[in-house]
Amino acid sequence: MEFDHVLAVRSSVRRYTDEPVSEEEIEKIIAAGERVPVGHFDFKNYAIAAITDKKILQLLAEENQALSGRGDPIYGAPLLLLIMSTPEARADSIKLNAGIMAENMHLKAVDLGLGSICIYSFIRTLNSTEGYGRYFQAMHLPEGLQPAMAVAVGHTPVPQRERRLVPRIKTFRIDGKE
Repeated sequence: MEFDHVLAVRSSVRRYTDEPVSEEEIEKIIAAGERVPVGHFDFKNYAIAAITDKKILQLLAEENQALSGRGDPIYGAPLLLLIMSTPEARADSIKLNAGIMAENMHLKAVDLGLGSICIYSFIRTLNSTEGYGRYFQAMHLPEGLQPAMAVAVGHTPVPQRERRLVPRIKTFRIDGKE
């Protein structure tokens, strides 16, 4: 798919089918997440977990529901890509680096014809509340990793459609011409 077309059809998808994301698609999406410019070449302090385990995804939905009352934060997607950082990652860059990784993976999912959504709210909520995060503990990841951002991915009944560009952000051109 051409890059401008990917941008034009990109949307945050909140409806998924039960069809699993293939291993080949997962690998391509992860590769897109690895093709990021991480500040200070700090790659060693980031990790990505591809979660398809239905028990862990269900535990995440249950915890989020109990804490926030908002139900499943990944809308039933069969794949959750969890971007994590270590305590050694530069604190002032974690959200920026994780956000770029998430956007790359989100755009690659669109390119593959999949639905996806970048998510931060459940991470903020579950990380800041004592006694929550059992979904994260259930993955048995190396010590010290902390969730920073996530991307939910799956096949969707929502068709990709090109959206008309509606400028919503002020832009300024500084060209030095009098």
